[in-house]
Formats: sequence, structure tokens, C-alpha cells
Amino acid sequence: MSLNAFSFVLFLPLIVGINFLIPRKYRYIWLFAASYFFYLSNDVRFLAGLGACTAVTYVTGLLLEKTRGIARRVLLTLCICLSISLILLRYMDFESIIVPMGMSFYGLQALGYVIDVYRNQLEAEKNPVRYALFVSFFPTVMSGPIQRGSVLLGQIREGRNFDYSRARAGLYDLLWGYLLKLVIANRLGGMVDYAFGRYETMPGATMVWATVLYGIQLYCDFAGYSALAIGTGKILGFDLGINFARPYFATSIKEFWKRWHISLSSWLKNYVYIPLGGNRKGRCRKYVNLMITFLVSGLWHGAGINFLVWGALHGIYQILGGCLPKKTDRKRGGFYRAVQTIFTFVLVDFAWLFFRADSISQAFVILRRICFHFNLREMTYYGSYLLGDNRTNLLLVLVGIGLVFLVDLLCEKKISIVDVSLRVPMVVRWLVYIILTLLILYVVVYHYGLAGTTFLYGRF
Repeated sequence: MSLNAFSFVLFLPLIVGINFLIPRKYRYIWLFAASYFFYLSNDVRFLAGLGACTAVTYVTGLLLEKTRGIARRVLLTLCICLSISLILLRYMDFESIIVPMGMSFYGLQALGYVIDVYRNQLEAEKNPVRYALFVSFFPTVMSGPIQRGSVLLGQIREGRNFDYSRARAGLYDLLWGYLLKLVIANRLGGMVDYAFGRYETMPGATMVWATVLYGIQLYCDFAGYSALAIGTGKILGFDLGINFARPYFATSIKEFWKRWHISLSSWLKNYVYIPLGGNRKGRCRKYVNLMITFLVSGLWHGAGINFLVWGALHGIYQILGGCLPKKTDRKRGGFYRAVQTIFTFVLVDFAWLFFRADSISQAFVILRRICFHFNLREMTYYGSYLLGDNRTNLLLVLVGIGLVFLVDLLCEKKISIVDVSLRVPMVVRWLVYIILTLLILYVVVYHYGLAGTTFLYGRF
């Protein structure tokens, strides 16, 4: 089961309804059972990885509160090594090993909890069921957002009551997430796959177009998943934070990483960059720490050299950005900001080429096609048919992208779509909700089947 499967549409109301019928202090038990059912419905063999990660970090947290001195550091080191070993299982090419889905996400979440306990920033959770729920909470277990123990465990301990305003906001998130994933990302995926599957013969301009579309596809896919997870959490009364904040409106790479995959960026900052020394030990050491952090980010996404290159590019971007003189004129107009935004997108999208390529050699072949086989006419509307799609589908995608751009632009200008919709008469508003829901259900069942489709970040 996944968050975009038809079965989840039936699963969620049942879980929510029963959850709020149970006394608040016992709800965590029900959510624990629901989370394990949700996760293991994909493959019961995933229990080994999830159970091992949960047991190791739970016991380590308890022991850290009872030990002092060098033994404490040794205990933390052993736990980090074991946790990283579990996460690295997905890189092992052993047919007999089943790599659990989401291990890279819940593994980091559990490891962050242990480090917080070690730093005395968090009290170790004594209740094993509460802790197991923290690691396996079904909205986040597959692909985040990665939660800190101080945030999610606190909400689990106190229990959450139903809140109509929060639940309504959660429904908005669900609708938006399904729109991003099913209507836009999945359709873009077919175009992008077509081009990258024929990269050796595709004109360079078409590969540029495909790489741009991939950047949009990845955003809609992962931001869509995050919206589904966060919306589900809101309906259950939980605040899971935000994971994307209109990243393609960033005017610098540094700002981009404050808007893209925020939970991972925060994790890397708190548990990699700052422990290395952050920016406290001089400019040269700061740049080394930045590069190490982004190389770790690349390795987290994949073991291929192409992922290391992707991470290194973002490290170089950050270092070059730090070397440039700071802008003192804060009264620059919208045109200058637009140029900065476009330039930042170009840099990010260039790095996405290595991220999307199956190997570093494929990435360089594509770059060679772009440099030596570039025909600007292929960038036109009709040239886009080389991506293997018809005019109607392409038009739907362009309309969808335009809608995402408009919504993000309004949010960037502090105009809330939710607040605007509340001004519409309730009957009209709920009619729109019902139509959108039926449309999404139709897309899920008719085009993708009852099992739904996978998310791009589900493979990390």
C-alpha cells in the first residue's frame, strides 16, 4: 500500500474514524498497529529491517541515559555504525536480501533521535510501543518528511484530538498532493523516460527540454508525496512541518536548500555539517564542511558516481556563492530577482541531469548531445513530440505546470489558497471538493490501477 493507492483512500477514513473513538491516552497503540499494517502490506519481510532499526535505536537511547564518560561515546559510535550499515543494505547486490522500503528515511529519523538523546536534548522514550510508532508512523515511514524526536514523539505522548480546521487543511493538502503526483508528475514521467531511454539518438535540444521537465517532475512527485504525508498527519491531528517551500522561486543555491527537502537539509545540517564544525572554524574549513555535507547527501541518494557528482556540484555552487561579494543593494527590482531565480533554476537543473542519468557515462553522453547536436527548433511546441507524447497530453501537462506555478507564485506573495477558497460559498466549495476527489479516484483506478504508482523518492 502507498499513499497514492486506491486502497489508501479506503484505509485512511477507517483509521481516522476508529482513532478518535479510542480514549486519547491509548490512541498511540491503534496508530502503531495501523502503521505496521500499512508498512507490512507491501511485504512482510520488511519487518526485519524496520524491527532491527527500531530495536537497536530504542535500546541505545535507554542505555545512553544510564552510561557516562567514554562508554557513552562508544555506545553512540556503535549505534551509528549499525544504523548506517542497515541503511547501506540497499546498495548491496545480494539477491537473498530484501531491502525494506523507506529505510533511508526512518533510519535517519531513528539515528537523529539517538544523537539527540546523547546530546541531552531529548529524554529517551521508555515506552517501546510509542517509540516504535515514532519510527514507523505510516504517513512518513516510506519517504518522510524526516521527523525529530522532540517534535513527533512529543505529539505521540500527549495524544492528538480532532480539530476541524486542521483536518480541513489536511484535506487541501491531500487534494494538492494527488494533483501534483497523478495529474502532473506521472504524465511528465512518461515524457522524461521516453527521452532518457533514447538518449544516444535524441537531439540535444530535446534532452535539454527533457531535463527541465525532469526537474518539474521530481518537484511535483516528491512535493506531492510530502503533501499527502503532511495532510494525512493533519487529519490525525499531527503537525509534521513542511518539506517544500516553493524551491524553484529561490534566488540562490543556498536559498534553494532552505526550500527543497527541508527535513533532509535540516538533518544534514544538525547531524553532519554542525558536528564537523559548521562555519565556526574559518572560511576554508566551512567550505570543506559544506562539500563533505553535500557529498554525504549524494551518497544518501545513491551509490553511483553520478550521485556524488550531483552532490559535489551543489557543494561547488555553495562555495562559489559564498566567495562572491555580498549584495548591499536591497532595493533591486523584480526583474533582477527574476534573473536570479532563472539562473538558480538553470544551475539546479544542470545538476538534475546527473541525478536522473542511470550512470555517469550516460550523463556525459547526454552532455555531448547537448553541446554538439543542439537544434533550437526542437525546443518549440511541436518539437516536443519527439518526447513521444500527443498534443492533448502535452497540453494537459502544460496547463498543470501553469497551475502549479500560479499557486506557488500566490503563496510566494503570501496569498493563501485556503483562505481564498473559504470566501467561496460552502455549497460551491464542497461541490468542487467532490468533483476533484472523483476525478482523482478516476485517474488512480483507471490509469494506474488499485495499487497506485511508485514515488521517485521511494527508491532512496
